[in-house]
Amino acid sequence: MTRASIWVLALALCASAGASELNQLTEAEAKAGWKLLFDGKTSAGWQGPKGLPFPSQTWAIEDGLIQTRTDPSGGDVWSTERYENFELELDFKILPGGNSGVKYLVQPEWLSPHFLPTDGPVAKHHNSLSAVGPEYQIYDDPTLPKTPGWELSSTGGFYLLYAPENKKLHPAGEWNHLRILVDGMHVEHWLNGAKLLQYELGSDELLARVEKTKFRKVPGFGIKGPGYVVLQHHDHPAWFKNIKIRER
Repeated sequence: MTRASIWVLALALCASAGASELNQLTEAEAKAGWKLLFDGKTSAGWQGPKGLPFPSQTWAIEDGLIQTRTDPSGGDVWSTERYENFELELDFKILPGGNSGVKYLVQPEWLSPHFLPTDGPVAKHHNSLSAVGPEYQIYDDPTLPKTPGWELSSTGGFYLLYAPENKKLHPAGEWNHLRILVDGMHVEHWLNGAKLLQYELGSDELLARVEKTKFRKVPGFGIKGPGYVVLQHHDHPAWFKNIKIRER
């Protein structure tokens, strides 16, 4: 399938989602301290990296969804607020072969040039406005090459660092429900009601794993600090809805 065909299919699936699935809290959720990060109608609460305006050439708000556009030049989209201890939930959808992610505790200075070439074909292709941070990976798992360690890049994993277990993943083209818990140094990833992994920020185990990845070049990666929530644009169609957070 060509890239143009993928985006045509993306638009069709988006339209089929309809506006009936609203972004709203129940009365019980509101009383429990949840708040919406996306109202389903506007870009309120979201911005470009380093405080830039919402990258409307890169992201669209349509049919109650926040979704990627074909133009990746504006990079990822960041929350306008920083969060330190929280529960984050949202629904996401990608297409076959898709790739995206949700990053959290992202520091404003953590952008891709920390570990990418500054010249050459890779640098020219890569969008330098892509955030760096702990990432809940989103991928069409069946299309991942099954090389050693492939699970570290699969949906629900802490990208390159911890592989998910007990996964209940709905196939590409269907919605999945994500939950991230950050409570002190303790972090958990959940998918469709199943706990996938847990780890401790700043722990010797985590930092030893960081040293074996490209993130070793990012000062402070894996250390706790309040940061932004980021939706990743990875040159693939991706949709998000029902984004809500509860601070702890």
